[in-house]
Amino acid sequence: MGFFATIGRGWEMSKLSMSVVKKDPELMVYMILAGLMSLACLVGMSIPQFLEMEWAVNPDGSFTSSYLMFSFVGYMLLSIVVVFWNCAIIANANIRLTGGDPSFSDGISAAVKRLPIIVLWGVIAGTVGLLLKALEGAARSSDNGGAQALAVIVHFIGGLAWWVMTFFMLPHLILEGQPVGQSLKSSKDMFFRTWGENITSGLGIGLVGFLMGIPLVVLTIALTVAIGPAGLLVGAILLGLLVAWVNAAEQVAVVALYRYATDGKMPKLYRDAGMQMYTFGNAATDMPQRKM
Repeated sequence: MGFFATIGRGWEMSKLSMSVVKKDPELMVYMILAGLMSLACLVGMSIPQFLEMEWAVNPDGSFTSSYLMFSFVGYMLLSIVVVFWNCAIIANANIRLTGGDPSFSDGISAAVKRLPIIVLWGVIAGTVGLLLKALEGAARSSDNGGAQALAVIVHFIGGLAWWVMTFFMLPHLILEGQPVGQSLKSSKDMFFRTWGENITSGLGIGLVGFLMGIPLVVLTIALTVAIGPAGLLVGAILLGLLVAWVNAAEQVAVVALYRYATDGKMPKLYRDAGMQMYTFGNAATDMPQRKM
């Protein structure tokens, strides 16, 4: 009973989180801005390599230490950009889910106020991301089967542990104003109180996005065949908007789960959509309303 109730809450949460993005389209604008700024970072990092600039590429094709440092700084900037805009979404979604009507500037203002801690967390998250990528690269390039298997296992366990520890990181950083260390501890503790909903809501949003992406891919292929590169451009824009919608909905789900774990009940917006109270174990929790 408890397990299936948990799955039901997570699935319902995924649908409602996507509907919140429809109600507050500025959340998608945040994601689009994040995507454009991230793309600018990636392009900027690639230009020295593409043009084979002397300071970046050695005569033998290897990268110089200067370019490696340049790439590291670029990757950190990319991580900070992603964290900043995700924090803006978290702030706006929290206003909506607590009964307010957020404006476009609310999320940006909240993120700007916490900019120093966002920069710090962006550097930390970016560094961990690079280490995990290095493990993944080692797994792919190693000729030793045992070493390759070990790298794959370590990469998987490390990535999973990092996901668990940081699932609620941003709400604690941006909404409670906690420092990084305390946010990590609070995030880990909160995750284990809502683990089933976390996993199911994420899978639900990902599944909805995947199913919606299939016809868009088919449409893109058809348009490309019919009208050439313009069709490919239209398809890329549509897929980009879908990715922005899905990513924004994932952050909204995190806020809903944060409020659920903090307040002991789902936000009113979710309850009004059919998630009613019931007793689970010794605590009051929410589940989707069942029709008899």
